[in-house]
Amino acid sequence: MELKAQLKAQRVQHGWTQKILAEKLNVSDKTVSSWETGRSYPDIEMLLQLSELFQISLDEFLRGDTVTIKQIDRDLKSKKVYQRALLVLLAAIIGLFIFLNLYQYKNQWVDRFNPLLTLRTGYATLPAQVTYNGGKEYKKGTAKLQVPDPYKNIWVVDSPFGDGTRLSFQGGQAPGSKHYALIQHKGLYVKRLSFVSWRSIPSSYQNIMAKKYERLPDLANEPVHH
Repeated sequence: MELKAQLKAQRVQHGWTQKILAEKLNVSDKTVSSWETGRSYPDIEMLLQLSELFQISLDEFLRGDTVTIKQIDRDLKSKKVYQRALLVLLAAIIGLFIFLNLYQYKNQWVDRFNPLLTLRTGYATLPAQVTYNGGKEYKKGTAKLQVPDPYKNIWVVDSPFGDGTRLSFQGGQAPGSKHYALIQHKGLYVKRLSFVSWRSIPSSYQNIMAKKYERLPDLANEPVHH
């Protein structure tokens, strides 16, 4: 007997209407009607509840309806595949979160796309002259020019309380007396740099900054940040 016929027969045998059975299963009577007409069928958990209500084994309940049994089997396999994929995705998300959390301030490209970091704004004192020791040459018209070396190991003050980060970035020669920089950065990734004068720096930052550039010693460890 097909499942839809078995379900209706058992319901009638127990003297239940579709509405009564629906209430016992905590579903709508339209759902029960859909099962009995074959438009849909109960999932495995609902089948177990039905077999318990009708006091027959699940094997007896499904016996003879090979089409539905095969469909349920396919659905169960699909559900297992979905659950495995969900677990893999969850593990990947957790792994990525751990990686991004542990790898902050270690690589500018990672920091650039790290959603755990926020964009910060700070001020820095720059050398009066940039160096060209390793700069690459490029042509501008007939002239050969050199790309200046990046500013390296520059202390950027991120707050009036002295929090800061050592950063390296490309900027070129500061114009005139503007040997200071307003820097937006996300971890080690410098998003924007503007050359500014000393007078344009808030006094709360001036109090904890060096007016004249002082080269910081290279550290064997990771860059200092707060």
